[in-house]
Amino acid sequence: MLPQRFPLLLISALLTLTACPKRIADFGKDGEPRSAEELLRRINVAESQIYSLQGDAKLIVDAPQGKGAVSLFAAVTHPAFIHIEQLDFFGRPQGVLVTDGTRFGLYLAQDGKYYRGPATPTNLSRFLPLVMPPAELAAVMLGRAPRIPADALEMRFDDGTQQLVLIITRGKVKQTLHVQPPSYRVVKSTAENANAYDLQFSDLSTENGVTLPKHAALDARTVKTSVELVWKDVTVNEAPDLTLFEFEPPEGIPVVEVDANGVQLSPERQ
Repeated sequence: MLPQRFPLLLISALLTLTACPKRIADFGKDGEPRSAEELLRRINVAESQIYSLQGDAKLIVDAPQGKGAVSLFAAVTHPAFIHIEQLDFFGRPQGVLVTDGTRFGLYLAQDGKYYRGPATPTNLSRFLPLVMPPAELAAVMLGRAPRIPADALEMRFDDGTQQLVLIITRGKVKQTLHVQPPSYRVVKSTAENANAYDLQFSDLSTENGVTLPKHAALDARTVKTSVELVWKDVTVNEAPDLTLFEFEPPEGIPVVEVDANGVQLSPERQ
């Protein structure tokens, strides 16, 4: 007959092992970040490694105006060069948005018109169900998590997810970034006490030493809108075709000049 104390000793040992889990994450060749500032620097380096994307994608939208998914051809280059084509079942463009960060051009087949003017969030929202400046939209498309300016930084390690967590504070606003080592790509961004959106990045793919999140999900709860961008066949960091960012309307399509608020300009103001 086994002594009664054996099971108690075994249980005690198991509890000791489970109460103190070891960090097993791969932090990369430089080891675990020693401070929140160092973690932020690694995030910046990781995100800056991808400056240009081009390829086929899918856009999934759930908004008060409706739900649906569309196929896209998209090209984006840091800091704010964007070309997006919405394609029909036969691959024909039904809408084309172009911006260099300052100006925008938008062809809408259903309107039979080409809109052109300042690249304000309002004007870009003619095409996308988001009100975002072009540089911020480009950043999200490149898999970057836009950040608030920092008054204070705090870092911790989440044993459950094996991720680093960076908390950025600016006044009453707090942004929390979940970071996946050793790529140091942000996989989740949430904000508190701010009229902002949450981001999730997934399907991380690493090639030639750079990591790209091929799936970006944006949730703007205050306007009940969620948007997902899924890259399919994509090329990374190729020299951009600058003709994609020109503001030339299709042949025979009338041009409508608009102001920063999207209001059509009178002929004498054009």
